[in-house]
Amino acid sequence: MAARDDSVIRGSLIACLIFLVLSLALNFFFWSWGNTQAQTAATAKESLQSRGTELQTMQSEATLMKAMLGVGGLTQAQFDTLTSSSGDDPEMEIIEQNFARDMALFGPEVDPQNRNYPALPDFLVNAIRNRNVQYSQAREQATQIRSQADSDIEVARKAQEVAEQSRDDANKKLETEQSKFAEDRQQMKLTTERTSDSLQKKIAEFTTYRNKVTAEINELQQLETRLSGTIENQRQELVRLRSTNFESTQGLISYVYRDGNVVTINLGSADELTPGVTFGVIDGDETRLQDAKIKATIQVTKLLGDHRAEARVVAFPEIRYPIIPGDQIYSPFWSPGRRVKIALMDNIDIDDDSRPDTTEISSMIRAAGAEVAAILRTDGSREGTFDSSVRFLVIGESERLDDQAGNASEIAAVGKAKAEATENGVTIIPAWKLQAYLKTINDSLTTPLGSAVRGRDFAPEKSTAPKSLPTSLPKIYTEQQERMQRTNDILRP
Repeated sequence: MAARDDSVIRGSLIACLIFLVLSLALNFFFWSWGNTQAQTAATAKESLQSRGTELQTMQSEATLMKAMLGVGGLTQAQFDTLTSSSGDDPEMEIIEQNFARDMALFGPEVDPQNRNYPALPDFLVNAIRNRNVQYSQAREQATQIRSQADSDIEVARKAQEVAEQSRDDANKKLETEQSKFAEDRQQMKLTTERTSDSLQKKIAEFTTYRNKVTAEINELQQLETRLSGTIENQRQELVRLRSTNFESTQGLISYVYRDGNVVTINLGSADELTPGVTFGVIDGDETRLQDAKIKATIQVTKLLGDHRAEARVVAFPEIRYPIIPGDQIYSPFWSPGRRVKIALMDNIDIDDDSRPDTTEISSMIRAAGAEVAAILRTDGSREGTFDSSVRFLVIGESERLDDQAGNASEIAAVGKAKAEATENGVTIIPAWKLQAYLKTINDSLTTPLGSAVRGRDFAPEKSTAPKSLPTSLPKIYTEQQERMQRTNDILRP
Protein backbone atom coordinates (compact mmCIF):
# COMPACT_ATOMS: atom_id res chain seq x y z
CA MET A 1 0.00 0.00 0.00
CA ALA A 2 2.89 2.16 0.85
CA ALA A 3 4.60 1.22 -2.39
CA ARG A 4 1.45 2.04 -4.26
CA ASP A 5 1.21 5.44 -2.67
CA ASP A 6 4.87 6.15 -3.61
CA SER A 7 4.17 5.25 -7.22
CA VAL A 8 1.24 7.60 -7.30
CA ILE A 9 3.26 10.37 -5.77
CA ARG A 10 6.17 9.67 -8.12
CA GLY A 11 3.82 9.68 -11.08
CA SER A 12 2.31 12.94 -9.91
CA LEU A 13 5.72 14.51 -9.57
CA ILE A 14 6.72 13.33 -13.01
CA ALA A 15 3.49 14.66 -14.47
CA CYS A 16 4.07 17.96 -12.75
CA LEU A 17 7.61 18.14 -14.09
CA ILE A 18 6.41 17.31 -17.57
CA PHE A 19 3.68 19.97 -17.33
CA LEU A 20 6.19 22.49 -16.03
CA VAL A 21 8.63 21.76 -18.84
CA LEU A 22 5.84 21.97 -21.39
CA SER A 23 4.68 25.30 -19.87
CA LEU A 24 8.21 26.71 -20.05
CA ALA A 25 8.60 25.55 -23.62
CA LEU A 26 5.25 27.02 -24.58
CA ASN A 27 6.07 30.38 -22.92
CA PHE A 28 9.43 30.50 -24.70
CA PHE A 29 7.72 29.80 -27.97
CA PHE A 30 5.12 32.54 -27.44
CA TRP A 31 7.83 35.04 -26.35
CA SER A 32 9.97 34.30 -29.41
CA TRP A 33 6.95 34.57 -31.69
CA GLY A 34 5.83 37.93 -30.11
CA ASN A 35 9.33 39.41 -30.35
CA THR A 36 9.56 38.43 -34.01
CA GLN A 37 6.14 40.01 -34.71
CA ALA A 38 7.14 43.27 -32.90
CA GLN A 39 10.32 43.59 -34.93
CA THR A 40 8.38 42.94 -38.09
CA ALA A 41 5.80 45.65 -37.17
CA ALA A 42 8.59 48.22 -36.32
CA THR A 43 10.31 47.47 -39.61
CA ALA A 44 7.01 47.89 -41.47
CA LYS A 45 6.32 51.23 -39.64
CA GLU A 46 9.76 52.56 -40.47
CA SER A 47 9.29 51.53 -44.08
CA LEU A 48 5.88 53.23 -44.11
CA GLN A 49 7.36 56.46 -42.71
CA SER A 50 10.19 56.35 -45.24
CA ARG A 51 7.70 55.86 -48.05
CA GLY A 52 5.57 58.77 -46.66
CA THR A 53 8.62 61.04 -46.57
CA GLU A 54 9.54 60.04 -50.09
CA LEU A 55 5.96 60.68 -51.16
CA GLN A 56 5.98 64.19 -49.57
CA THR A 57 9.30 64.91 -51.21
CA MET A 58 7.96 63.78 -54.57
CA GLN A 59 4.82 65.88 -54.04
CA SER A 60 6.97 68.96 -53.18
CA GLU A 61 9.10 68.35 -56.24
CA ALA A 62 5.97 67.94 -58.34
CA THR A 63 4.55 71.20 -56.96
CA LEU A 64 7.86 72.97 -57.63
CA MET A 65 7.93 71.54 -61.16
CA LYS A 66 4.37 72.79 -61.72
CA ALA A 67 5.36 76.27 -60.44
CA MET A 68 8.37 76.28 -62.77
CA LEU A 69 5.99 75.46 -65.65
CA GLY A 70 3.57 78.24 -64.69
CA VAL A 71 1.02 76.24 -62.69
CA GLY A 72 0.67 78.01 -59.37
CA GLY A 73 3.38 80.31 -58.16
CA LEU A 74 6.26 80.78 -55.76
CA THR A 75 6.46 83.28 -52.93
CA GLN A 76 9.52 85.49 -52.47
CA ALA A 77 10.61 83.34 -49.51
CA GLN A 78 10.30 80.10 -51.56
CA PHE A 79 12.14 81.70 -54.46
CA ASP A 80 14.97 82.79 -52.13
CA THR A 81 15.13 79.23 -50.72
CA LEU A 82 15.90 77.78 -54.19
CA THR A 83 19.24 79.61 -54.33
CA SER A 84 20.41 78.31 -50.94
CA SER A 85 18.73 74.85 -50.58
CA SER A 86 20.86 71.72 -50.39
CA GLY A 87 18.61 68.60 -50.72
CA ASP A 88 19.43 64.96 -50.85
CA ASP A 89 18.61 64.74 -54.55
CA PRO A 90 21.56 66.16 -56.55
CA GLU A 91 19.58 66.17 -59.76
CA MET A 92 16.72 68.17 -58.21
CA GLU A 93 19.25 70.57 -56.68
CA ILE A 94 20.74 71.17 -60.14
CA ILE A 95 17.23 71.76 -61.55
CA GLU A 96 16.47 74.29 -58.76
CA GLN A 97 19.74 76.15 -59.28
CA ASN A 98 19.18 76.33 -63.03
CA PHE A 99 15.64 77.62 -62.43
CA ALA A 100 16.88 80.32 -60.02
CA ARG A 101 19.54 81.34 -62.56
CA ASP A 102 17.03 81.45 -65.41
CA MET A 103 14.47 83.38 -63.38
CA ALA A 104 17.14 85.98 -62.58
CA LEU A 105 16.63 87.16 -66.17
CA PHE A 106 13.36 88.73 -65.03
CA GLY A 107 13.74 92.27 -63.71
CA PRO A 108 12.94 93.27 -60.10
CA GLU A 109 9.61 94.66 -61.32
CA VAL A 110 8.30 91.07 -61.96
CA ASP A 111 6.71 89.41 -58.92
CA PRO A 112 7.98 85.93 -57.88
CA GLN A 113 4.50 84.45 -58.63
CA ASN A 114 4.91 85.44 -62.28
CA ARG A 115 8.43 84.04 -62.73
CA ASN A 116 8.23 80.72 -64.65
CA TYR A 117 9.51 79.11 -67.82
CA PRO A 118 6.37 79.76 -69.95
CA ALA A 119 6.54 83.52 -69.16
CA LEU A 120 10.28 83.76 -69.78
CA PRO A 121 10.15 83.76 -73.63
CA ASP A 122 7.57 86.60 -73.68
CA PHE A 123 9.66 88.58 -71.21
CA LEU A 124 12.82 88.06 -73.25
CA VAL A 125 11.02 88.99 -76.49
CA ASN A 126 9.67 92.19 -74.88
CA ALA A 127 13.09 92.96 -73.44
CA ILE A 128 14.70 92.51 -76.86
CA ARG A 129 12.01 94.68 -78.45
CA ASN A 130 12.60 97.42 -75.82
CA ARG A 131 16.34 97.20 -76.33
CA ASN A 132 15.81 97.57 -80.07
CA VAL A 133 13.65 100.66 -79.50
CA GLN A 134 16.26 102.12 -77.13
CA TYR A 135 19.02 101.32 -79.61
CA SER A 136 17.04 103.03 -82.37
CA GLN A 137 16.53 106.11 -80.15
CA ALA A 138 20.19 106.12 -79.16
CA ARG A 139 21.21 105.89 -82.80
CA GLU A 140 18.93 108.83 -83.65
CA GLN A 141 20.41 110.81 -80.74
CA ALA A 142 23.91 109.98 -81.91
CA THR A 143 22.96 111.18 -85.41
CA GLN A 144 21.61 114.42 -83.92
CA ILE A 145 24.72 114.85 -81.79
CA ARG A 146 26.95 114.36 -84.82
CA SER A 147 24.87 116.88 -86.75
CA GLN A 148 25.02 119.34 -83.84
CA ALA A 149 28.78 118.77 -83.51
CA ASP A 150 29.23 119.46 -87.22
CA SER A 151 27.15 122.61 -86.87
CA ASP A 152 29.15 123.71 -83.80
CA ILE A 153 32.40 123.06 -85.63
CA GLU A 154 31.18 125.17 -88.53
CA VAL A 155 30.16 127.97 -86.18
CA ALA A 156 33.52 127.76 -84.38
CA ARG A 157 35.35 127.88 -87.71
CA LYS A 158 33.43 130.98 -88.73
CA ALA A 159 34.06 132.53 -85.29
CA GLN A 160 37.76 131.79 -85.69
CA GLU A 161 37.74 133.51 -89.09
CA VAL A 162 35.98 136.53 -87.54
CA ALA A 163 38.50 136.55 -84.67
CA GLU A 164 41.42 136.44 -87.06
CA GLN A 165 39.87 139.29 -89.03
CA SER A 166 39.35 141.24 -85.79
CA ARG A 167 42.94 140.57 -84.79
CA ASP A 168 44.17 141.96 -88.13
CA ASP A 169 41.93 145.02 -87.72
CA ALA A 170 43.18 145.49 -84.13
CA ASN A 171 46.79 145.34 -85.29
CA LYS A 172 46.09 147.96 -87.90
CA LYS A 173 44.28 150.12 -85.34
CA LEU A 174 47.19 149.67 -82.91
CA GLU A 175 49.62 150.94 -85.49
CA THR A 176 47.36 153.93 -86.14
CA GLU A 177 46.98 154.63 -82.39
CA GLN A 178 50.71 154.37 -81.83
CA SER A 179 51.29 156.92 -84.57
CA LYS A 180 48.59 159.14 -83.09
CA PHE A 181 50.07 158.71 -79.60
CA ALA A 182 53.43 159.92 -80.82
CA GLU A 183 51.74 162.98 -82.30
CA ASP A 184 49.74 163.59 -79.11
CA ARG A 185 52.84 163.27 -76.96
CA GLN A 186 54.57 165.91 -79.03
CA GLN A 187 51.48 168.09 -78.76
CA MET A 188 51.43 167.50 -75.00
CA LYS A 189 54.96 168.75 -74.63
CA LEU A 190 53.98 171.94 -76.39
CA THR A 191 50.87 172.24 -74.24
CA THR A 192 52.93 171.69 -71.07
CA GLU A 193 55.21 174.57 -72.00
CA ARG A 194 52.24 176.83 -72.65
CA THR A 195 50.60 175.66 -69.39
CA SER A 196 53.72 176.48 -67.41
CA ASP A 197 53.59 180.04 -68.70
CA SER A 198 49.89 180.24 -67.93
CA LEU A 199 50.53 178.84 -64.43
CA GLN A 200 52.88 181.62 -63.61
CA LYS A 201 50.25 184.12 -64.63
CA LYS A 202 47.64 182.29 -62.53
CA ILE A 203 49.94 182.35 -59.51
CA ALA A 204 50.25 186.08 -59.80
CA GLU A 205 46.49 186.42 -60.19
CA PHE A 206 45.95 184.10 -57.17
CA THR A 207 48.25 186.21 -55.03
CA THR A 208 46.24 189.29 -55.92
CA TYR A 209 42.97 187.43 -55.24
CA ARG A 210 44.27 186.12 -51.89
CA ASN A 211 45.11 189.62 -50.76
CA LYS A 212 41.64 190.69 -51.77
CA VAL A 213 40.04 187.76 -49.91
CA THR A 214 42.11 188.51 -46.80
CA ALA A 215 40.75 192.03 -46.81
CA GLU A 216 37.20 190.71 -47.21
CA ILE A 217 37.75 188.22 -44.36
CA ASN A 218 38.85 191.06 -42.11
CA GLU A 219 35.71 192.96 -43.02
CA LEU A 220 33.56 189.85 -42.35
CA GLN A 221 35.26 189.34 -38.99
CA GLN A 222 34.47 192.91 -38.04
CA LEU A 223 30.87 192.33 -39.21
CA GLU A 224 30.77 189.11 -37.16
CA THR A 225 31.94 191.01 -34.09
CA ARG A 226 29.20 193.58 -34.55
CA LEU A 227 26.56 190.90 -35.14
CA SER A 228 27.78 188.92 -32.12
CA GLY A 229 27.31 192.00 -29.99
CA THR A 230 23.80 192.46 -31.42
CA ILE A 231 22.97 188.80 -30.76
CA GLU A 232 24.30 189.07 -27.21
CA ASN A 233 22.13 192.11 -26.58
CA GLN A 234 19.10 190.30 -27.97
CA ARG A 235 19.89 187.21 -25.87
CA GLN A 236 20.17 189.30 -22.75
CA GLU A 237 16.84 190.91 -23.58
CA LEU A 238 15.26 187.46 -24.03
CA VAL A 239 16.76 186.38 -20.71
CA ARG A 240 15.29 189.46 -19.10
CA LEU A 241 11.89 188.70 -20.58
CA ARG A 242 12.22 185.09 -19.55
CA SER A 243 13.17 186.09 -16.00
CA THR A 244 10.16 188.36 -15.69
CA ASN A 245 7.45 185.79 -16.44
CA PHE A 246 8.67 182.23 -16.52
CA GLU A 247 5.75 180.60 -14.73
CA SER A 248 3.26 178.79 -16.98
CA THR A 249 0.59 176.16 -16.50
CA GLN A 250 1.21 172.69 -17.94
CA GLY A 251 -2.20 171.00 -17.90
CA LEU A 252 -5.80 170.80 -16.71
CA ILE A 253 -7.92 168.80 -14.28
CA SER A 254 -9.93 166.34 -16.39
CA TYR A 255 -12.05 164.58 -13.78
CA VAL A 256 -12.62 164.73 -10.00
CA TYR A 257 -13.77 161.64 -8.12
CA ARG A 258 -16.65 161.91 -5.66
CA ASP A 259 -14.63 162.12 -2.46
CA GLY A 260 -12.40 164.80 -3.98
CA ASN A 261 -9.20 163.03 -2.92
CA VAL A 262 -8.31 161.69 -6.38
CA VAL A 263 -8.32 163.49 -9.74
CA THR A 264 -7.22 162.82 -13.32
CA ILE A 265 -5.19 165.27 -15.43
CA ASN A 266 -4.58 165.64 -19.17
CA LEU A 267 -0.86 164.79 -18.94
CA GLY A 268 0.55 161.29 -19.36
CA SER A 269 3.32 159.09 -20.70
CA ALA A 270 3.47 160.94 -24.04
CA ASP A 271 4.32 164.11 -22.05
CA GLU A 272 7.10 162.13 -20.26
CA LEU A 273 5.33 162.56 -16.94
CA THR A 274 6.49 160.35 -14.06
CA PRO A 275 4.79 159.39 -10.78
CA GLY A 276 5.71 161.62 -7.85
CA VAL A 277 5.57 164.98 -9.69
CA THR A 278 3.66 167.60 -7.67
CA PHE A 279 1.45 170.32 -9.18
CA GLY A 280 -0.43 173.30 -7.77
CA VAL A 281 -4.12 173.74 -8.75
CA ILE A 282 -5.58 177.16 -9.67
CA ASP A 283 -8.91 178.30 -11.10
CA GLY A 284 -9.38 177.81 -14.81
CA ASP A 285 -10.05 181.54 -15.37
CA GLU A 286 -6.81 182.80 -13.79
CA THR A 287 -4.75 184.87 -16.27
CA ARG A 288 -1.82 185.95 -14.05
CA LEU A 289 -0.18 182.95 -12.48
CA GLN A 290 1.89 185.15 -10.14
CA ASP A 291 -1.26 186.47 -8.46
CA ALA A 292 -3.32 183.23 -8.64
CA LYS A 293 -4.72 181.56 -5.53
CA ILE A 294 -3.48 177.99 -5.03
CA LYS A 295 -6.62 175.93 -4.37
CA ALA A 296 -4.88 172.62 -3.65
CA THR A 297 -1.79 170.53 -4.28
CA ILE A 298 -1.86 167.20 -6.16
CA GLN A 299 0.80 164.52 -6.64
CA VAL A 300 0.87 162.12 -9.61
CA THR A 301 0.42 158.48 -8.54
CA LYS A 302 -0.31 156.52 -11.74
CA LEU A 303 -0.01 157.00 -15.53
CA LEU A 304 -3.22 155.94 -17.31
CA GLY A 305 -2.39 156.75 -20.94
CA ASP A 306 -0.54 159.01 -23.36
CA HIS A 307 -2.29 162.15 -22.05
CA ARG A 308 -4.01 160.89 -18.92
CA ALA A 309 -2.76 160.36 -15.37
CA GLU A 310 -4.17 159.87 -11.89
CA ALA A 311 -3.12 162.11 -8.97
CA ARG A 312 -4.01 162.27 -5.30
CA VAL A 313 -4.71 165.48 -3.39
CA VAL A 314 -1.90 166.01 -0.88
CA ALA A 315 -2.97 169.51 0.29
CA PHE A 316 -6.77 169.62 0.52
CA PRO A 317 -8.68 172.71 -0.68
CA GLU A 318 -11.09 174.72 1.37
CA ILE A 319 -14.76 173.93 1.02
CA ARG A 320 -15.35 177.23 -0.70
CA TYR A 321 -12.60 176.51 -3.27
CA PRO A 322 -13.29 172.93 -4.48
CA ILE A 323 -11.36 171.29 -7.28
CA ILE A 324 -13.45 171.10 -10.46
CA PRO A 325 -12.76 169.85 -13.98
CA GLY A 326 -11.09 172.56 -16.05
CA ASP A 327 -8.89 173.88 -13.24
CA GLN A 328 -5.29 174.55 -14.30
CA ILE A 329 -2.22 172.82 -12.87
CA TYR A 330 1.36 174.04 -12.91
CA SER A 331 4.81 173.43 -11.46
CA PRO A 332 7.85 175.61 -12.25
CA PHE A 333 10.03 172.60 -11.38
CA TRP A 334 8.76 170.18 -14.05
CA SER A 335 8.92 170.26 -17.84
CA PRO A 336 8.24 167.44 -20.34
CA GLY A 337 11.28 165.38 -21.28
CA ARG A 338 13.80 166.70 -18.78
CA ARG A 339 14.28 167.33 -15.09
CA VAL A 340 14.54 170.97 -14.01
CA LYS A 341 18.02 171.80 -12.73
CA ILE A 342 18.67 174.54 -10.16
CA ALA A 343 21.93 176.07 -8.99
CA LEU A 344 22.30 177.62 -5.51
CA MET A 345 24.61 180.20 -3.97
CA ASP A 346 25.80 179.08 -0.54
CA ASN A 347 24.91 182.41 1.13
CA ILE A 348 21.13 181.79 1.22
CA ASP A 349 19.52 182.61 4.60
CA ILE A 350 15.74 182.11 4.59
CA ASP A 351 15.10 182.21 8.36
CA ASP A 352 17.22 185.30 9.14
CA ASP A 353 19.44 183.48 11.65
CA SER A 354 22.67 184.67 9.91
CA ARG A 355 23.52 181.09 8.94
CA PRO A 356 23.33 179.59 5.45
CA ASP A 357 20.26 177.42 4.78
CA THR A 358 21.62 175.76 1.62
CA THR A 359 20.90 172.24 2.91
CA GLU A 360 17.28 173.06 3.74
CA ILE A 361 16.71 174.76 0.37
CA SER A 362 18.25 171.72 -1.41
CA SER A 363 15.90 169.36 0.43
CA MET A 364 12.88 171.49 -0.48
CA ILE A 365 13.94 171.55 -4.16
CA ARG A 366 14.40 167.79 -4.30
CA ALA A 367 11.06 167.25 -2.57
CA ALA A 368 9.43 169.39 -5.27
CA GLY A 369 10.85 167.10 -7.98
CA ALA A 370 13.69 169.34 -9.24
CA GLU A 371 17.43 168.67 -9.16
CA VAL A 372 20.20 170.69 -7.47
CA ALA A 373 22.76 170.70 -10.27
CA ALA A 374 25.38 172.93 -8.63
CA ILE A 375 26.19 174.83 -5.44
CA LEU A 376 28.33 177.97 -5.98
CA ARG A 377 30.31 179.10 -2.96
CA THR A 378 31.31 182.64 -2.17
CA ASP A 379 34.98 181.60 -2.02
CA GLY A 380 34.90 180.78 -5.77
CA SER A 381 34.64 176.96 -5.50
CA ARG A 382 31.61 174.95 -6.61
CA GLU A 383 29.97 171.54 -6.49
CA GLY A 384 28.35 170.03 -9.58
CA THR A 385 27.99 171.49 -13.08
CA PHE A 386 26.76 175.01 -13.85
CA ASP A 387 25.99 175.35 -17.58
CA SER A 388 23.17 176.23 -19.96
CA SER A 389 21.13 173.16 -18.89
CA VAL A 390 20.47 174.84 -15.49
CA ARG A 391 17.03 176.51 -15.30
CA PHE A 392 17.39 178.79 -12.23
CA LEU A 393 20.22 180.36 -10.23
CA VAL A 394 19.01 181.08 -6.66
CA ILE A 395 20.91 183.79 -4.80
CA GLY A 396 20.56 184.92 -1.19
CA GLU A 397 19.34 188.48 -1.53
CA SER A 398 16.24 190.59 -1.00
CA GLU A 399 13.47 191.22 -3.50
CA ARG A 400 15.66 193.79 -5.34
CA LEU A 401 18.40 191.92 -7.11
CA ASP A 402 20.75 194.89 -6.95
CA ASP A 403 20.65 195.23 -3.13
CA GLN A 404 23.69 193.14 -2.27
CA ALA A 405 24.65 192.41 1.34
CA GLY A 406 27.93 191.10 2.64
CA ASN A 407 31.60 191.79 2.23
CA ALA A 408 33.40 192.57 -1.01
CA SER A 409 34.45 188.95 -1.73
CA GLU A 410 30.86 187.68 -1.43
CA ILE A 411 29.61 190.52 -3.62
CA ALA A 412 32.28 189.69 -6.22
CA ALA A 413 31.42 185.95 -6.11
CA VAL A 414 27.69 186.67 -6.50
CA GLY A 415 28.40 189.10 -9.34
CA LYS A 416 30.58 186.52 -11.12
CA ALA A 417 27.88 183.85 -10.72
CA LYS A 418 25.22 186.21 -12.07
CA ALA A 419 27.41 187.12 -15.04
CA GLU A 420 27.98 183.42 -15.80
CA ALA A 421 24.25 182.75 -15.46
CA THR A 422 23.46 185.58 -17.88
CA GLU A 423 26.02 184.22 -20.33
CA ASN A 424 24.44 180.74 -20.20
CA GLY A 425 20.85 182.02 -20.35
CA VAL A 426 20.03 180.91 -16.78
CA THR A 427 17.18 182.68 -14.95
CA ILE A 428 18.27 184.42 -11.73
CA ILE A 429 15.76 184.43 -8.86
CA PRO A 430 16.15 185.39 -5.18
CA ALA A 431 15.73 182.82 -2.43
CA TRP A 432 12.51 184.38 -1.12
CA LYS A 433 10.87 183.93 -4.52
CA LEU A 434 11.98 180.28 -4.72
CA GLN A 435 10.59 179.70 -1.23
CA ALA A 436 7.30 181.31 -2.28
CA TYR A 437 7.06 178.99 -5.32
CA LEU A 438 7.81 175.95 -3.20
CA LYS A 439 5.14 176.94 -0.73
CA THR A 440 2.52 177.48 -3.45
CA ILE A 441 3.27 174.05 -4.92
CA ASN A 442 3.11 172.23 -1.59
CA ASP A 443 2.53 174.05 1.65
CA SER A 444 3.75 171.00 3.55
CA LEU A 445 7.27 171.83 2.41
CA THR A 446 7.38 174.95 4.55
CA THR A 447 4.57 174.42 7.09
CA PRO A 448 5.06 171.74 9.80
CA LEU A 449 2.32 169.14 10.06
CA GLY A 450 1.46 166.36 12.55
CA SER A 451 2.78 166.83 16.08
CA ALA A 452 4.70 169.98 15.07
CA VAL A 453 1.62 171.81 13.78
CA ARG A 454 1.31 175.44 14.78
CA GLY A 455 -1.94 177.40 14.93
CA ARG A 456 -0.37 180.57 13.55
CA ASP A 457 0.47 178.75 10.35
CA PHE A 458 -3.28 178.39 9.60
CA ALA A 459 -4.63 181.91 10.08
CA PRO A 460 -8.28 182.41 8.96
CA GLU A 461 -8.80 183.99 5.55
CA LYS A 462 -11.62 186.13 4.27
CA SER A 463 -13.84 184.52 1.69
CA THR A 464 -12.88 185.65 -1.79
CA ALA A 465 -14.61 182.83 -3.67
CA PRO A 466 -15.89 183.86 -7.07
CA LYS A 467 -19.60 183.84 -7.72
CA SER A 468 -19.13 181.37 -10.54
CA LEU A 469 -16.48 178.83 -11.38
CA PRO A 470 -15.60 179.14 -15.09
CA THR A 471 -14.10 176.09 -16.76
CA SER A 472 -12.56 177.72 -19.88
CA LEU A 473 -9.43 179.90 -20.13
CA PRO A 474 -9.79 183.55 -21.22
CA LYS A 475 -8.40 184.39 -24.65
CA ILE A 476 -5.90 186.91 -23.25
CA TYR A 477 -4.38 184.22 -21.02
CA THR A 478 -4.17 181.76 -23.93
CA GLU A 479 -2.35 184.29 -26.11
CA GLN A 480 0.02 185.17 -23.25
CA GLN A 481 0.74 181.47 -22.64
CA GLU A 482 1.52 180.92 -26.36
CA ARG A 483 3.96 183.87 -26.36
CA MET A 484 5.69 182.55 -23.25
CA GLN A 485 5.93 179.06 -24.84
CA ARG A 486 7.57 180.47 -27.97
CA THR A 487 10.04 182.43 -25.84
CA ASN A 488 10.91 179.30 -23.82
CA ASP A 489 11.41 177.30 -27.03
CA ILE A 490 13.90 179.91 -28.26
CA LEU A 491 15.83 180.01 -24.99
CA ARG A 492 15.73 176.27 -24.28
CA PRO A 493 19.31 174.86 -24.59
